[in-house]
Amino acid sequence: MKSISFQWTSGVQPWEAETVVSTIAHIQDVATVLGQRAGFNISRSQLRPFGTWVIPSVPRGSPYWSTLWYVEQSLDPETGQIVAPTFIKTVEREPWQQASPHYDVAIVEQDLRDEHEYNITPNKDPHVLSSHKSGLATALSVHRIRSIGDPEDRRIALRRLATNAFGHVLELPSPKRHDNIETSYGRISCQNLCSMRFASDNAQLLKLGQEEHDSRIMFCDACTQDLLDHVVRTHFSTN
Repeated sequence: MKSISFQWTSGVQPWEAETVVSTIAHIQDVATVLGQRAGFNISRSQLRPFGTWVIPSVPRGSPYWSTLWYVEQSLDPETGQIVAPTFIKTVEREPWQQASPHYDVAIVEQDLRDEHEYNITPNKDPHVLSSHKSGLATALSVHRIRSIGDPEDRRIALRRLATNAFGHVLELPSPKRHDNIETSYGRISCQNLCSMRFASDNAQLLKLGQEEHDSRIMFCDACTQDLLDHVVRTHFSTN
């Protein structure tokens, strides 16, 4: 697998960042073991939790001088939402992505908005919990999860959101799949007992996350095979 870089906005709490990073690190471990068991010489790639970063040698306000710059490029001042496609396009164009392709994960405290067809309740409260571009990056928001009262429930919901968001980066479920999939708000989701089922709100995140935890299932058999296929493709394209 490619290395994984993380950044988060200044208002993200340490436990929120740790939950996302550790969840995705676990997915990375699962993917590495799958590749090794399939007979490929795959090693664990690097995790780079940069946090809320600044490059001191770059003048303030210059392109790619800090995490704040990414936010400024994609923030809708009228709604206070980050426009996820703009944020992810900024990530895609960054010089480090061009020089050394990697996965990017962004955690933001602002609410997120996507393209119209992907938004939940698009006509009255357009938002998403996360957005992604397969093979590249995901942006996920802690904004709405923070309304969950119980701390452990918040952690369950965030862990489940991170698993689903990064699973989409790894092309789960595969666009080539025809069985046990559905389209929810323009995105392909799994219908099996699996973290790649669609969740539109906190209640669904908690319900599905608890089901998956109780069943000790992260990805169903079909999505596990899709993950292995992605790992193998990435391994050969990298080498």
